[in-house]
Amino acid sequence: MIGFQRLLGHRAARLVAPLALGAVFAIALIGPGPLDPSNVEWTSGDVATYYSGWEQYRHDPHLHFPLPWTERVGYPVGTSIALLDAIPLAAVLLRPFSPLLPEPFQYLGLWMLLSFVLQAYFGFSLCRRLFASDPLFALIASVFVLTAAPLAYRMCGHIALGSQWLVLAALDAAFRDPGARPVRWLARAWIVAALAAAVNPYMATMCLVVALGAVARLVLERRCRWWQAAVYAAATIAIVIASGATFGALISGNAKTYWAAGYGSFSLNLNAPINPMGSGALFLPPLPLAHPEQYEGYGYLGLGIIALLAVNLVRRPEALLWLTERRLAAMTGVALVCTALAASTSVTFGPRTLLTIHVSPAIGAALQGLRASGRLFWPAYYLICLAALSLTFWLTKPRHRVAILTAALALQLADLWPLYAKTRRICDTRYENLMGSPAWRGLGRRYDNLIVIPAYQCDAFQAAGGIYNYVYFGRIAAIERLRLNNYYAARYTHAELQAHCVDLLREQLQGNLDRRSAYAVNDEVRSVWEVYGMRSHQCEQVDAVNLCTPVPASETGYHPPLPAAAAPYALETALDFTKRDGNARQYLTFGWAKAALEGTWTQGPLAMLRLGLDRTADPSRALELEVNADPFLAPPRHPRLDVDVFVNGVQIVRWSYDAASWTPLQHARIPGEVAARRHGLDVEFRIRNPESPWYVGMGAIPNFLGLRVRSLVVR
Repeated sequence: MIGFQRLLGHRAARLVAPLALGAVFAIALIGPGPLDPSNVEWTSGDVATYYSGWEQYRHDPHLHFPLPWTERVGYPVGTSIALLDAIPLAAVLLRPFSPLLPEPFQYLGLWMLLSFVLQAYFGFSLCRRLFASDPLFALIASVFVLTAAPLAYRMCGHIALGSQWLVLAALDAAFRDPGARPVRWLARAWIVAALAAAVNPYMATMCLVVALGAVARLVLERRCRWWQAAVYAAATIAIVIASGATFGALISGNAKTYWAAGYGSFSLNLNAPINPMGSGALFLPPLPLAHPEQYEGYGYLGLGIIALLAVNLVRRPEALLWLTERRLAAMTGVALVCTALAASTSVTFGPRTLLTIHVSPAIGAALQGLRASGRLFWPAYYLICLAALSLTFWLTKPRHRVAILTAALALQLADLWPLYAKTRRICDTRYENLMGSPAWRGLGRRYDNLIVIPAYQCDAFQAAGGIYNYVYFGRIAAIERLRLNNYYAARYTHAELQAHCVDLLREQLQGNLDRRSAYAVNDEVRSVWEVYGMRSHQCEQVDAVNLCTPVPASETGYHPPLPAAAAPYALETALDFTKRDGNARQYLTFGWAKAALEGTWTQGPLAMLRLGLDRTADPSRALELEVNADPFLAPPRHPRLDVDVFVNGVQIVRWSYDAASWTPLQHARIPGEVAARRHGLDVEFRIRNPESPWYVGMGAIPNFLGLRVRSLVVR
């Protein structure tokens, strides 16, 4: 034991020991598969988004600002791969070496390895600072930090959120002695905060709070004046904003860009420190939650840490008063602030809501950007762990410290074994490619772009290829080096969705297609094109979608396929749009949301329904279309809705709805010659200016809505 203590007294040993522990634990937990940069078979879900975003970015021939911006993702609008959570710092640093890197290449496994190594390094640095007189105790204590449950929980899933070494680095900077040079002392925290903003916005937020806590420490210890503290705090915030803007996390001045549904649900439950949740623990059962989404606040301490806390506080309950000492008060405040932010404005314990806090619209708007607020608990989590270790160090006799800590560590690792096993299973999983047809191979040699309609970002549940289409098409585009419009991001700007889901979609649906693009579309889009008689591309069923490629110029006699016959409709029959199994359902072709009691919304720039008539309409007799519908209006931001109504390809009327005055019941005359043009009535509602409730402050629906139709009848 004494010899080991002496060994750890050497600087080289203090460096090598934690780094070796981090590497060994990383390999044991995630396995060798993800560590192979050429292995992408383990990527799926969110991880597939990170990989495909990087592959597209590395092949972009242009430089942009922010640095991780590329037009190859979300083509032709483009986006920042920081919003794909692709660890922009790593992508930007590796991009200059892209020609030297293999194809394919993923850095995600290597980043996980680096995260474990740095977790061990900064964990040991913290513990050595706190327990300087006992290096062996500090090393064993650092293993608690290395093997922390929230870290293992995030691996092979939300990989950027596994960069929890940033939180430890920020705490390590804050626990150092400020000395007589506060700016130099704060510089470490500023560097960490800047790095965090280049990795992930949640990591940046946590490191920002810790850095501001460091500024508060200077004030509490009377090392600076209030006006100096204000300058330091402003500099801290400015550094984070500048780094976030440079590395693509902050791309818009519109706060609604960073909103996402779920704030208050993806939160911290106050039972999280003792709740192993669905990931399991060897000894403690999962506890109930108020919301199933509170897995985002996973912060189980582990039975070893819980035991150390319980035993030491029972022995010396007055030790809690140590937290009020001037040298610890700032970090105590950091823990409380992070816990409050994580809990959200709806504070829960178990299945109960303890408190709902009403905040001003301005504060609420800022908090909406922290959808998964439960993650912000991690600084408090690590401070609690350090508190448990510190109590053991100071309340236990020196000759017993290491033995007690070793026993607690054995209990901790045993308790967390189910979590580690689950993480390893996830990392070892290999996913089937549902888009494996040979038809996809070689597209990159013939075309520049792969355009998916509808795109995932417009409606995940109606997207061509299904709810995980971004995995399959992202991989195809990466392999074939095709620009891709379809992508899954944590946040989208209003301009991006307006372009993809309204403006570009309108042109695409009308058959204005690019001959340098291949299109992957669902059956509904193909039906629209068949109704329009689209001639530039021909479609074939490939895997779960329709692959549409340009008709060769040599095929001058190409005739597009005729549309399928519409479901039969009897004139005077009122169609009910308020029931999911109502009689309107069979006629809906494209652009409709799910039916609800209030009616069915149109989505995007076009909603089509096709009514099959038992005989050709009489050209000499006009028909009447009657529609009972409400427009989506949100004054003053969206006070007007304009709808062009087409029947059989001919515009018959324009309905304009104004917030000041509108009527739900609308009529339109269908000339007999228009009705007789086809063997039925193809009715189109072309919405000139649909809008998303999310971006006008009217709810959490991102889809672009037009009319909410209750009934329709043709007489």
